[in-house]
Amino acid sequence: MIRQTSFCCALLCAALSAGAQQLTPDKLLITPENRLSVKDKDMRNAVRDWSKAQLASTDYAKIPAHPSAAVFPGSVDKSAVRVSETVTITHRKISDALAPVVNTLRFSQPWRNNMYSTGLYAVAGEYIEVTIAEELLDKNICLQIGAHSDNLNQWVAGGEDWRRLPDIVRVDTLRKKTTRITSPFGGLIYVTAGPKSDSWSAPVKISRAVKAPLFIAGKTTPEDWAKQLAESKAPWGELATDRVVLTIPDSILRGVNDPDYVLKLWDLIVGGEMELAQIPQPFYRPQRMVIDEHIGGGFMHSGYPIMIHHSPSRNMLSADVIADPAKLMKGSKGGANWGFFHEIGHNMQNYDWVFGGTTEVSCNFFSLYMFDRLCGGRDDAHTGVSNEQTHSAMIKYFAEGPEYAKWQKDPFLGLIMFRQLQEAFGWETYKKFFREYQAFAVADPTGAYARGDQKKRDLWASTFSKVSGRNIAPFFEKWGIPISDAVEKDLSALPQWMPFNFPPE
Repeated sequence: MIRQTSFCCALLCAALSAGAQQLTPDKLLITPENRLSVKDKDMRNAVRDWSKAQLASTDYAKIPAHPSAAVFPGSVDKSAVRVSETVTITHRKISDALAPVVNTLRFSQPWRNNMYSTGLYAVAGEYIEVTIAEELLDKNICLQIGAHSDNLNQWVAGGEDWRRLPDIVRVDTLRKKTTRITSPFGGLIYVTAGPKSDSWSAPVKISRAVKAPLFIAGKTTPEDWAKQLAESKAPWGELATDRVVLTIPDSILRGVNDPDYVLKLWDLIVGGEMELAQIPQPFYRPQRMVIDEHIGGGFMHSGYPIMIHHSPSRNMLSADVIADPAKLMKGSKGGANWGFFHEIGHNMQNYDWVFGGTTEVSCNFFSLYMFDRLCGGRDDAHTGVSNEQTHSAMIKYFAEGPEYAKWQKDPFLGLIMFRQLQEAFGWETYKKFFREYQAFAVADPTGAYARGDQKKRDLWASTFSKVSGRNIAPFFEKWGIPISDAVEKDLSALPQWMPFNFPPE
């Protein structure tokens, strides 16, 4: 995938020449060209168990490199020099005021440990040595090797042929001043800490690692970047700001001649979506995006990190787009830009305003906002929001009779209702609406006010009505979205609102 095509072929040929030899999990080569079939349950279980045991083993001198690691995440050039570097890591505890708001961002995996990049890479099958200050020993600080955290034993990937090993990230809690750690797969090295854990800033010394490219906006100069690329022997590197960190294969990074420009565009994208969600900036940590050969499900998925498929063997090409976001500025009828805006949107979704059937709907508020504010309009944003599709979907739905169960099954039909509200009341009303929900979370961190689908629907209609000054409960009911009698009565003092010529004839 990265720089080792000829090496991959040699490994594959060696595996095939073994003929009748019984392959074991530690020798089995899993690549896009040599997939492990979903039907081979015994070998999949054996690979899973072997990987789990190796990733947990503390016998660092006896953990071998797995042959598949040379293909993914990739091999380190044989000429790479092992270095010893001290990296200062600063961890800031999330503020008490922000924590209740972040707790509602369920799709963003908000309480996963914060990942702090080191600009170093661990070679598969070789131990690294980590030394921390004594005052850090009781802080549950972890050392992570690898960025590709999707476990292919789970979710959609659990029913697919594997194109890489299923579990390749190692995480160790640092309980001693000096710890030696080996990963059979290798990977970028991170120091991690829980978002709610106390703040600290301290040096962390890492020895026997390899330098990996790391561009930090505002710190790394163009000359430094050119030097890093020229000297890099690692298969992965990163581009970082305080809003976003991009984890990109070396082959793509080498084409990034102006990382400041790339990061400015990504800052606009992430910053724009946070602006719509009314999330305070700077946030408690950047959004992370990681390119992967095989992810847990979908073309991309939300979380920490956001995972993005890049598999030439399946014609899924996105690494070039993430490294050149100018390509996202044009309509693609539901292509990469809609996808990126959509997944970042999931990370912005407040779970309290996600009621039945809207998980894949309200994340697209952010897709629409980015097309409006960044791309100059919604032309060719997605076929699902075209005028023709919108009109035909509404005609069909209302001719058959509005029904909540049916409405929940069609995300683009569901999105029409919220688009009508946006077109009538504007994005600023949505921002005010989102701020109200943040206030709810701060006032009641238990979330009892939005527990259950009926409460969520009622709260949506009630809150939007109050921030817009118009009663939208009848509008929800017209779409087939049930609103309780109590809320309808409470909103009856407000003037009712209904779009012109609605339902359409």
